Amino acid sequence: MTHPRKKQNRQASPLADAFDSFNASVEGLGSSYQELKERIKELNVQISEKNKKLEENFYEVNRLRWFFDSILNSMTDGVIVVDTSGRIVLFNGGAEKLTGFTNQDVLGKTYTQVFGNKVSQRFSPLFTLAEGLPLLLEEKEIQTKSGTSVPVRYSTSLVSDSQNRTLGAVEVLSNLTHIKRLEEEMQKIKTQSALSQMACLMAHEIRNPLGGIRGYVDLIAESLEKDDPRKKMVDHILKSILRLDEIVANFQLFTRPVKPHFEEVDLSRFLADVLTFFQGSTELKEKSIQLAMNLDKENQPIRVRIDPILLEQSLLAVLDNAVKAMKMGGVIRVELTRGVSFQKRGENVVSIIIADSGEGMSKDVLQELFTPFYTTREKGLGLGLSMARNFISLQRGDIFVESEEGMGTTVTILLPLS
Repeated sequence: MTHPRKKQNRQASPLADAFDSFNASVEGLGSSYQELKERIKELNVQISEKNKKLEENFYEVNRLRWFFDSILNSMTDGVIVVDTSGRIVLFNGGAEKLTGFTNQDVLGKTYTQVFGNKVSQRFSPLFTLAEGLPLLLEEKEIQTKSGTSVPVRYSTSLVSDSQNRTLGAVEVLSNLTHIKRLEEEMQKIKTQSALSQMACLMAHEIRNPLGGIRGYVDLIAESLEKDDPRKKMVDHILKSILRLDEIVANFQLFTRPVKPHFEEVDLSRFLADVLTFFQGSTELKEKSIQLAMNLDKENQPIRVRIDPILLEQSLLAVLDNAVKAMKMGGVIRVELTRGVSFQKRGENVVSIIIADSGEGMSKDVLQELFTPFYTTREKGLGLGLSMARNFISLQRGDIFVESEEGMGTTVTILLPLS
């Protein structure tokens, strides 16, 4: 007879085994869970480190981008980048200052839309895009937003990625306005030097025979009676000789090297003296031209360092030009003001403004106004204003002329204050 307990244990054995297996599985799961927790913890640490690294890389990329943008925008040269379709995708601060356009004006627009058809594709980054060829240190003129033309030196090249795929083209622009002005000044200096040498030779070659002619004419004049009809012919010859001598003297004056001798003066008093002298001009009285002066608004001395002789000659040349531009009647207004000059880079200056109510001049004449020997008058030499500009320039000054046909002319002379 079987014992009841033993029979029960045998029957419970599979269940116990199942519990044992379950317990073992639970223990295994628990162990795996712990391992998983440890692994997750390790992964969290790694992810945290990677996130930190990514943040550092992101910060570094942003820093480099900011640094790159700062370099681009601090450049005085203009930098323009177009994509493969010719649309502008980068326009730095230098390009904004050079052209007058802003980023908002140009980004997303084609190069042709911004600069128009006046700039041929051959002279733009579009040529480099189409042909794959760079343009190095070439020159052209571009139209600014205001419509003015600016001379520039430019270079273009392709923009490619690490796999040498073309992304677009870049153009770098340099403003040549100042350089062109310096080149013009250098050319003027060379011309002035050549003219000076020629003037000396011409004066010698002309005045020697002219002196002989003058002597013979004087002898003829002395041999004639006062009522001799030939006396008038001799007088005309003498006047022509004097006129020719005056032309030679003016030419020498224009071409000779001039060294200014500066002294400090009260400009309002100096100008008043010059105008008082000019009021005695015969032509001024004959044409009934009035001289209106406004020289002392602040009732204080205006101290400037000038060469009085050179400045007086300059002022008289401008005033004489104003008189000759007025047929009969009218007013020449002369004003003296202080201020800050944009043309003189923010320097404190005094302005002498001479405005006439004459016939004015066309744009073509205005452009040639300071060209030596250019004149619209039959008996003019075309040297007065050229000399005036030279003399004013020697005193660190500037002269500007505004005029319109039928509306008179305004001449502004800027001189630095002491």
